[in-house]
Amino acid sequence: MKIDVVMITRNSLHPCLKESIEAIIRNIPINRLIVIDAFSTDGTIELFKEYKNRGVNIEVYQIACKRGKAREIGIKKVETTWFAFVDSDVILADNWFDNIKSYIRPNIGAIEGNVNGQKVNPRGRAYTNCTLIKTSLVKDIEIPSEMAVLEDQFIRKWIENKGYKWLKVSQPCSIHKSKSNRVKDAFEVGRMAGKYKLYPFWKNFAVCFLIPIKILKYRDPPQVYLNKLAGHIKGILERYS
Repeated sequence: MKIDVVMITRNSLHPCLKESIEAIIRNIPINRLIVIDAFSTDGTIELFKEYKNRGVNIEVYQIACKRGKAREIGIKKVETTWFAFVDSDVILADNWFDNIKSYIRPNIGAIEGNVNGQKVNPRGRAYTNCTLIKTSLVKDIEIPSEMAVLEDQFIRKWIENKGYKWLKVSQPCSIHKSKSNRVKDAFEVGRMAGKYKLYPFWKNFAVCFLIPIKILKYRDPPQVYLNKLAGHIKGILERYS
């Protein structure tokens, strides 16, 4: 069983693009590595060319768009029954594909691999940094062109609306080398959630009363939760405007 792998990039050489590609080659029976790149200038494209010259089946498409649309474009180019999203800052665990495919069931639409040993919350936000997806469920997806964050949760909702499950698993556990700026991203995450109904308003509202607990648990500053709430309100207003 070979699968296509979709990776989105933009100046992604650091922290670990080479290690990420090597791990994909070692651990996935690749049909094609489909790269959607937003015109990188840091050597990202040159690195892919090196691997292509070594015989790896890589297709690079340079398109100026945000993350959501980049993922959609990648999906449209997939040819295999299942495919994987692997982000450029993720180093797959050994035997990643052999382990993750063991979770395939008729009612499963996506299997999200773990990163950095995080505690699995089955109902928590979806992430696509190393996730196996059933292609037929998302071939018709239309991700808003403005979506630069939370596109993974949008994909999850699309799959669940068709009656399939998004499964989060603890193993295999890969390494995620980059960390997002949670304060910077929080408002936009909330706005996307509110505008596209990706999770209910009461969750953000309730969290603001649990800020001291959240800080102790996740070590995030209060501004993260307040920004998410403000963004969620703005997104709801945009939805009805």
